[in-house]
Amino acid sequence: MLLRLHVRRAIILVFFGLPGLPAQPPRTEFDIHYAQGPNQTLDLYLPASKGFSTIVYTYGGGWHSGSGKSSAPIAEELVHLGYGCALVSHRLFPPDAFPAPAEDLAAAFAWVKSTIASRDGDPARIILAGHSSGAHLSLLVATDPRYLLAHRLTPADIRAVIGLSPPVDLSRRADGRGYGDVLFSGHGADPFQRDEALMETASPIRHVSRGMPPTLLVVGGQDFPMLEGDARAFARKAEGFGDRVRVIVVPGEDHLGVARGMIDTQGMVLAMVQAFIREATQGVR
Repeated sequence: MLLRLHVRRAIILVFFGLPGLPAQPPRTEFDIHYAQGPNQTLDLYLPASKGFSTIVYTYGGGWHSGSGKSSAPIAEELVHLGYGCALVSHRLFPPDAFPAPAEDLAAAFAWVKSTIASRDGDPARIILAGHSSGAHLSLLVATDPRYLLAHRLTPADIRAVIGLSPPVDLSRRADGRGYGDVLFSGHGADPFQRDEALMETASPIRHVSRGMPPTLLVVGGQDFPMLEGDARAFARKAEGFGDRVRVIVVPGEDHLGVARGMIDTQGMVLAMVQAFIREATQGVR
């Protein structure tokens, strides 16, 4: 009888865990080279579960400064919610001008796509996301097929895309109120060698076509004033091809506030991102 009780207790512990013990901590891997250059690295944050979705996240540094490590709090929050997260660093200007950062994001995505299954993630549930210039790169890789083509992939291999405060149109405007005008007013256009034709080609809105991944664009109510209108123009163009792009405007948030919203567990940004990811990955096998 005593032996039977011990066996029963052992079975309960195997299936339900030891009472009072903390959950298994997330796994991290830092400074993984997805390519050979010194800035071509990513940091992985992985939950203890299996079959999770992974967000490949690119920070906003204006294509000329910073690294993915600046977004560590976002990765920590995402992994706490059960997602994997790859924080991407990329080549910077100077010396590396566009399209170097877009090529790097495509290479980072391809690396995650090919390796996440060996880390218990689902390669069919990989999402591109980013803030500001990182949102621009994410949307460009998702709309212009040439970047993933170098890795024998297509935008269809991206489960979904999330752009936070996304510059989708880098062109200048006749009224001087385009995002391109903002970039040309200082050094923001330097990573594009101040080449207007190149910036036009680098604008995600120019590459919207049928079959693009599900897309969420989040703009702050106090963001750069053209970003909301540009996001809605991007959505209208996608809808013309039968695709749906969701545009969310967060009242009261400025450009940086939208990124901070990713770690605000009571705020609108994180809630909308979670809902979008659930919807985009539902039923994926």
